[in-house]
Amino acid sequence: MTFQDLKIELIKRKCKFIKLVKLDGRSYQYLHRECSNNNKKVIETLFKILEKL
Repeated sequence: MTFQDLKIELIKRKCKFIKLVKLDGRSYQYLHRECSNNNKKVIETLFKILEKL
């Protein structure tokens, strides 16, 4: 899983990154930076949140 895969899933589900940020509770800047650096833990957490929507 990469940040690009997450972006593709967001587009498929017509969801925005900011919605995941609000549900996760951490700051937008932190999550975007960690996803851009391909932090697997953060990306997996966001994928789990996205699956629940």
